[in-house]
Amino acid sequence: MSSKDLDIGEQAISKAAEAGLESQMDQAEDLDVALHTEATDLAQGKLKAVEVEGEGLVVQNELRTDELKLKTGEVKINPMQAVMGEIELERPTEAEAYAVLKAEDINRAFDSDYVREKLRGQKVTLPSEETVSTDAQKVSFTIPEAGRIAVDADVMIIEQVETKHIAFTAVPELVSGGHQVTLTDMQYDDAANDMPELTQALIDTTEELLDLRNLELDKMSLKFDRLEVQPDQLVIQAQAEIRAFS
Repeated sequence: MSSKDLDIGEQAISKAAEAGLESQMDQAEDLDVALHTEATDLAQGKLKAVEVEGEGLVVQNELRTDELKLKTGEVKINPMQAVMGEIELERPTEAEAYAVLKAEDINRAFDSDYVREKLRGQKVTLPSEETVSTDAQKVSFTIPEAGRIAVDADVMIIEQVETKHIAFTAVPELVSGGHQVTLTDMQYDDAANDMPELTQALIDTTEELLDLRNLELDKMSLKFDRLEVQPDQLVIQAQAEIRAFS
């Protein structure tokens, strides 16, 4: 295989991989797949490494990933099938993953229909022992300082036509197993004591939205190595197991 043929082959497989990945996403502002190989190896379907770089990616739950980078080790594919867009790996490969979630994008996801539906219709018992129904009008997420997140919500008490404000700050920590986060060192707004059930629902929804599996594609699994809460962003380092790029 000549150098020109190698370039054409790499480009064809890269474009097929990009198309396959994009088809699994709700949104992809920019996505590039780069192959690293030699001419003789590509003819046999051997790749030294695959690098994926993306910006503005939405996989599910309206959560936008500002930046995503993946880099694999050596992989083996069927080159003829790959050009046709079927990039199945002969065996799963490990990859290093790096992702950045901006606070403004997480905030946008929190104020989405997905989150509001989670909090709508909750039954809570007030200190007066009256049971009422609620409707979340606005939910917001911020990073007030490094290492800490803040979540607050305006909640309508339907029977009283009254709006309550609940809020908390917390430190996200990784759960054993590497897929999820749990919120620790909780600090509550005083109003949270009036509606503990709704506050817990907001906590549960926060942990669910920050679940790393929200970034996974159909044939990819991720496991946290590290989670950093930096000013205005969450930075994730993870191990990925990839079974296909299509």
